[in-house]
Amino acid sequence: MSSSRVRTPRLRLFPVWSGALASALLTLCPLRASPPSDAPLEITPALTDQLLAEAQGKNPALAAAGAQADSAAAATNGVRTWDDPVAMLGYSYFGPHGFSASENGNLAYGVQQRLPLFSRPRLAREAAEAGAARERLNLASETAKVRRDLMVGLLELALADETLALAGQDQQWLDAMRQTVDHRYQVGKASQVEWLKIETERETAADNLTTLRLEREHREVELNRLLNRSLHASWPSVRLPDIPASVPGDDALMAAAVAADPDLKVMRQEIVQARAAAQVTRRQRQPDISVGVQGLNYTGDMGLRQATASVNFSLPWLNAKRYDQDLQRDLFKAHASEYGATDYELKLREEMHHMAIDLDAARRQALLYRRSLIPLADQALASANAAWAGALGPFQDVLDARRMLVANRLTLARAQADAGKMEAELCLRTGLTDLSTLAPSAASTDSSMAMPASSP
Repeated sequence: MSSSRVRTPRLRLFPVWSGALASALLTLCPLRASPPSDAPLEITPALTDQLLAEAQGKNPALAAAGAQADSAAAATNGVRTWDDPVAMLGYSYFGPHGFSASENGNLAYGVQQRLPLFSRPRLAREAAEAGAARERLNLASETAKVRRDLMVGLLELALADETLALAGQDQQWLDAMRQTVDHRYQVGKASQVEWLKIETERETAADNLTTLRLEREHREVELNRLLNRSLHASWPSVRLPDIPASVPGDDALMAAAVAADPDLKVMRQEIVQARAAAQVTRRQRQPDISVGVQGLNYTGDMGLRQATASVNFSLPWLNAKRYDQDLQRDLFKAHASEYGATDYELKLREEMHHMAIDLDAARRQALLYRRSLIPLADQALASANAAWAGALGPFQDVLDARRMLVANRLTLARAQADAGKMEAELCLRTGLTDLSTLAPSAASTDSSMAMPASSP
């Protein structure tokens, strides 16, 4: 339709009416997450600990790690100081031209006991205890990872709730705006292209809303799997955590991670276990010494004919080179564990530095969108809507401004979720439940960006 038709005197009052309706729609649909009837869950350390306690009794991965720890503890208790004694029983047959059975005895019996010398039982027990300690640390590591996964799952569910709420409000806005376009079209103030645009936006948003509902259901499935609940058990709405007040310095994060990272603890315990195994192998070069007694009786009268006491020992010196190779094997394993732990520590320091940067970037992005870009998009939408209502601007500007506002609010929600995920990973690495105990970064500021004055 031509612009001259839009400005005909007989329809001069309609832009005023449509502008008032559009302003009312903006007031009713401000595109902010409205709280549901039931208060949403707050993601707190207490809630995460409560869910972790439930997971410890149901999660199969934690149950498997716990069984491994129990098995290693049983192996430690099963280390023997004394080997089982060896009994011997034999019968001798004497030929007609040999010795007399009544004089020498034809029934031989005895017992032999290996002696626990050269600290072998103690070293074997220490090696078993080192293995049990490693399995306990592995259980603690798996528990910390499940706690991290629960926090991430809650954040994903909160992000899905926020996205779904924003999409629902956008759908309401589009439905109301379609009514406005219909009225304008009926009186010749809107073109068929404008009607097609709003209808396309509305139908696309409705389809996207269905997809978001299904995605939220999958977030519930992820959490239910961790807790070993019914996969389709429902969850209440969850609220995204607020923007972090500050970001810990990377030096503080590195120091805390090097001291408490669960995987690094396991690797350090592997070094202790490998060294203990090398000490056990070192003692294999010592001879096995055992003592025994033996008797000879005659079966005719069961009288004792002879008794013998003996000391038996192996000769390991014949295989000295082989024992040396066994020792070198275990020493190389210990060195490999040491190098692996050193390499992991260096990577851990790098990851802490990078995560500190990413956390600060997510925090700054969230503050930027909350304090500057979202208010500007609100102003742009109101201005574009007023211009279109007064036949001074195209309808496409209204749709573009609305898309920008929705995108900005989704970006803010994702930035909050990303910051929460990085905090969850940092809590895993540092062994903390609250990063505020670490000193905040001096480079991290809480100053807002200067907003330009709105154009008239």
